[in-house]
Amino acid sequence: MLGISACATTNTTVPSDIPDVVPAEIKTAPPAVPDPDTPPPPDPIVVQPTPSPVQNPIVQPQPNPGIPNPTSSIPPSPAFTALSYWQEADPTPALKALQKTCAVWKHRPDEKYIDNDHPRYGRYKDWRAPCSAALSLLALSSDVSRDTAIRFFQTHFEPVNIGADTGLLTAYYAPELPVRRRASLEFSEPILARPSDPQKQSLARKDISVTTSTVLAYGRAVDVFFLQVQGSGQIRFPDGTIYRAAFDGHNNRPYTSIGRLLIKRGQLDKDKAGKRDIEAWMAKAGYLRTKQLMAENARYIFFKTEHIVAGNGPKGAVGIPLTDMGSLAVDPKRFPYGAVIWVVGKFPTEAGDYIGVDTGHLLIAQDTGGAIKGEKRGDVYFGSGDQAGALAGVMKHRATWTLFLPTALALKFLPSS
Repeated sequence: MLGISACATTNTTVPSDIPDVVPAEIKTAPPAVPDPDTPPPPDPIVVQPTPSPVQNPIVQPQPNPGIPNPTSSIPPSPAFTALSYWQEADPTPALKALQKTCAVWKHRPDEKYIDNDHPRYGRYKDWRAPCSAALSLLALSSDVSRDTAIRFFQTHFEPVNIGADTGLLTAYYAPELPVRRRASLEFSEPILARPSDPQKQSLARKDISVTTSTVLAYGRAVDVFFLQVQGSGQIRFPDGTIYRAAFDGHNNRPYTSIGRLLIKRGQLDKDKAGKRDIEAWMAKAGYLRTKQLMAENARYIFFKTEHIVAGNGPKGAVGIPLTDMGSLAVDPKRFPYGAVIWVVGKFPTEAGDYIGVDTGHLLIAQDTGGAIKGEKRGDVYFGSGDQAGALAGVMKHRATWTLFLPTALALKFLPSS
């Protein structure tokens, strides 16, 4: 199995109460070789910086009048004290991700359940107190310290044991790829918009082309394929103009992991089948064999272009922008979107680090994917760009899961915790 997973590749309906990002549709003609007079995309936009997704520094606690200091007036509960790696963790990405979720949840009815299939997650009113505190912090500052984030979660949440069994944890990212407005020998693979005709959208991969859809840009065949595997990314033109290529549906065909195919055929080691390993195989195999391999994955992903908003990743399955190392893709049949989950497992520290180091991360369920199925099956969003991709591509380990619930809710539904 690939160390990277296909995320955000399911058809989802974005709730109407989620603000949309201003689209930047790039209109090009559908013929195989675009008209040279085709107007260019909109004006250049500012690119968001890509922070390092792991290894946050540990700082000494500093008092914050906004949230009681648990080391003095409100000590952490025994559940936090017993939580492996919590004292070394940096939950600020999770707090930022939770703030985005809470901004949407404040418009939801109080009496409605977060997840009708699992009442233990409570109703929206059960989350009002922590959400109000999270949004109050956001109103004070768009950036918070690690210590503030730790005290926030220790004040408003309680860890709940959901079993000692582990689940598979992988990672994904938003690739950034060079593209062109016109096709060439090197940049020959089109990035296509979703066809307006449902019949054309459902065509087999081999029948989808520039004649069936609008071309957004042209990239290298391998790059475009991995863009489809990840479900979203960023496209950069030679003049520096950059847009987000956001997931906009697929052809309703089954997804097949080409990494698994190469492992099954003995062409890759099962413990080393990350993105770089697959790319190396493709470079050695050549263009024709690479195209034949890619054709064995029947699923084809369509995209739409969006301006990039600083601090926001691509939108997850419910339309909330993802946060680097703060967002998690889950099986929504097992965990509802918005769930706060503590995972402990091996995370890579550098490219090629298939072994990893035991680490704990707090994550918010905000996405899903075609390969993310089953109990305690997760995919961590590492961020955008090559550095995030190098780390995400080698992430594939078992991890323990602990659920964080608002304190009153944890006591109400799981008193034994």
